[in-house]
Amino acid sequence: MATTFDMVQTEAAQAKRPLRVTAPVLALSAMALGLGATAIAGLLRVTAAGVALGGLAALLTGLVLVFAQRHLRADPRRLAHARLATGLAFATVLVGLAENVVLLAAGWIAAGRLMTGLVRHAGDWAEARAAAARAGTAFLIGDIALVGALVTLAVSAKSASIAAIAAAVPTLSPLALTLAAVLLVIAAAARCATPPFSSWLLSSIAAPTPVSALMHAGFVNAGGFLVIHFAPVLEAVPAARFALLAIGVTGALYGSALMLVRADVKGALAASTVAQMGFMLLTCALGGYAAALWHMVAHGAFKAWLFLGASGAIRRSAAGAGDKALPAPVPALIALAALGAGALIMETAIAQTTLLPLGLAATALLVALAMAARGLRFETARITLLALPALLVAVNAAALALMEAVQANAAVPLLPTWAQLALLSLFLAGWLVQQDLAAGRRRLPAGLHARLLHAGALPTPAN
Repeated sequence: MATTFDMVQTEAAQAKRPLRVTAPVLALSAMALGLGATAIAGLLRVTAAGVALGGLAALLTGLVLVFAQRHLRADPRRLAHARLATGLAFATVLVGLAENVVLLAAGWIAAGRLMTGLVRHAGDWAEARAAAARAGTAFLIGDIALVGALVTLAVSAKSASIAAIAAAVPTLSPLALTLAAVLLVIAAAARCATPPFSSWLLSSIAAPTPVSALMHAGFVNAGGFLVIHFAPVLEAVPAARFALLAIGVTGALYGSALMLVRADVKGALAASTVAQMGFMLLTCALGGYAAALWHMVAHGAFKAWLFLGASGAIRRSAAGAGDKALPAPVPALIALAALGAGALIMETAIAQTTLLPLGLAATALLVALAMAARGLRFETARITLLALPALLVAVNAAALALMEAVQANAAVPLLPTWAQLALLSLFLAGWLVQQDLAAGRRRLPAGLHARLLHAGALPTPAN
């Protein structure tokens, strides 16, 4: 047993140990100095999207660090995790508030490098190293695309100011605008982990739970911010918006399919993020920037909470409370209700850019209501069924109204309302098939099931 003298000697030896200046310390110091210097130099710009991104990063990072104090209390790398997480928050805030393309690129690239370090947290584990390498490759592609887009815009506009670039869009050459818009779409897709970049997010579950939560603190959803921030560029190139729409639709359907076969809680949550990022990007492509901004904030906060409560989800699943399917004919009734509501608002102004996301949001609210009602006793269900829908609708309507007051939508919708209604029908049909598969009324082909199950799987290390 150690004596008091031994403890004093150990503490004295530790006190004499020289302070090591590690990479996380340097990154944190650089970001802190950078934010201070840019604020003094007037190189920061306050926008609704930037405040939403930076606020989300600051709030969720603080909560995750509190959670990690206990979750990683026996981990010798817990201090490195805290420094990397704090640096990531600084970098994300810089991305949100930067008025200069150089600062935006610096914050974006730094965030990717810091997230790679977080994914590699358990560096002595081969899977963590492989996941970090995969994430680093995806981030590098996105970084190169973003830098290419920013250089093209800055040279064409003869200014590094983001505001000046936005004002100069009508005078820029079509070739420069097309190149920049396509590169911005690639950068957004890489950061949002939509196909073909989904594997980095699916394999990142090798990282500790706090890291998975931090990804939703303005990192994986930063692609939506990027599209909104450079909306004038994409609106000048309809082909790029159609490409973004295709990426969003593919990501939403792909992520939804992955959720069907992933039995592990973190894997299912990661697949859900792929789907939700697809929904966010397709909303941006349609021009519903206010709805996309609210989606970014709401999904980021909600998914971070789900990751932090993943252990509770395991207990609930073991207790038999994890059934994903609603009893027939409830899914069909929900789909009909969502389509009917979409048809009723087709001629309204709000539907021009947001009919599809509003229809999907209504479906999600009705599903949440039906799932919650399943476990209620009859005498309490009647009151809840009356109060819960009104509360959910009121909260989302108020949030969307607030976002629309501070964030304008696209001046020209990408698709007419009838085309958005057709896309809504496609998604609802896919959801009905998903419900049948979850309930066991249908089965995926064995080959497709295996491919989805192993999507994002890391290579098995050689013995």
